Amino acid sequence: MDLNWQIISLKTRKAFVKFTAVILTAVLFLLGAAPSFAEEMKPSAKIDWQDAPSVEGTSALLMDAGSGEILYEKNAQEQRTPASVTKMLTCLVVLETMELDQQVTVPAGISGEGTNLAVKEGETFTVEQLLYGLMLYSANDMAEVLAVASGGSIQNFCDMMNERARRCGAEGTNFTNPNGMNSPGQENHKTTAYDLAVIAREAMKNEDFRKIVSTVEYTIPATNLSEARAFRNGNRCISDGEGTLPMSDYVVATGNFRYEGAIGVKTGYTSTAGNCFCGFAQRDGTELIAVTLNATSLETRFTDVMALWDYGFKKYYTYTVAKSKEAFNEIPVKRGEKGEVKTTVKEDFDITLNKEYNSDSITTTVKVKEGALQAPVKKGDVVGTLIACKEGDPVARTELYAMENVKEGGLWSRIGIPDEDVTLFLVGVASIAVLLILIRRVYLGTRRRRRLRKRAKRGRTVRRREREKERRPFDFED
Repeated sequence: MDLNWQIISLKTRKAFVKFTAVILTAVLFLLGAAPSFAEEMKPSAKIDWQDAPSVEGTSALLMDAGSGEILYEKNAQEQRTPASVTKMLTCLVVLETMELDQQVTVPAGISGEGTNLAVKEGETFTVEQLLYGLMLYSANDMAEVLAVASGGSIQNFCDMMNERARRCGAEGTNFTNPNGMNSPGQENHKTTAYDLAVIAREAMKNEDFRKIVSTVEYTIPATNLSEARAFRNGNRCISDGEGTLPMSDYVVATGNFRYEGAIGVKTGYTSTAGNCFCGFAQRDGTELIAVTLNATSLETRFTDVMALWDYGFKKYYTYTVAKSKEAFNEIPVKRGEKGEVKTTVKEDFDITLNKEYNSDSITTTVKVKEGALQAPVKKGDVVGTLIACKEGDPVARTELYAMENVKEGGLWSRIGIPDEDVTLFLVGVASIAVLLILIRRVYLGTRRRRRLRKRAKRGRTVRRREREKERRPFDFED
């Protein structure tokens, strides 16, 4: 990968430390400042919706789950009622606030309106069992049980849901119940196709969530008040219609909707919301989220999403620029016990590419925070920005985090020599000094021998002349 930043690598820097003087090392270190880059980001993928499929839903969206880039949208910011697709956020909030093996007793006042698994007051479940009933069978009564157990009340839990939605980036969402029912008084229970996609994107990062929504069949064992409950996933893209276990009535569509690579996420239906589906599929390292709201039938909500997936997988792919928890590069640190700090990205840094481009068109560059980094540095500190460029144009950026602590260094670090390299530096300086001494001694010895040779030569010349004068005295008369 071509890394276009102007910093001195660890190997090169140490070589210079060994064999150069302090001033040269300091000058080279000062060259470590990264260049600045234009803030404008251009789309990483060449988006052209003219060849997108026709979608029956009133609102729809296709998103690359890796990069978050929108590949298709139709009224995606229009607020609509999402029916049971709401339960994606219910599940995520519960997973983040409760333990899977936590015991929950059904309180009084659970309505059981709409699709339900007939929970009974005083009946005991684990959180895990309730979540499978919530997401696979779409049990509204289990949504209420979980809301009360997690938030203390349904209202408090809805406040938690809306706060979590904001942190996902879902600014157009306002949920007033945990199950998506459109009962009287619930008219403000709204979201958008875009918001559901970003909620699904966040939720699928949770391994427990991903495991639950990709499960085809599940059995809740017999409880203190009921026999075992067995059911199938209502997402027909991962659970076909030929099984013997029941699904909730509103997902019994006609036809085969199995889709290669589908692994989630949630269906929904009410007379107000219409037929809704948020689906998640993966192929060859690319993960796509497709949403359709108010589709015309049970069948078209699946065919809408499948058509969007086909379109996305045919035309685009996800390229991972840097992987989380893996060292990406080293950034110079001034006045530290170390000369560099290893960096990484918080989450996989993905971009979306049109299949007419290959990854060779992508280069990266690093912009050091505030132009330079100075010790002390703490693990987890933001130390720079990683910028992905396509054919030279910035298309995406993400923050780089320190993978380790770098304490403030000693006196030598003030002139550009980190503590860890002082010994090497002194050895290098000593080596150079010894080498210079040896060179001087050789030079002086050579000069001395040269002078002796000249003196001997002059002596030989004088003696030769004397001998000549003795043999031919008249030739040398004045």
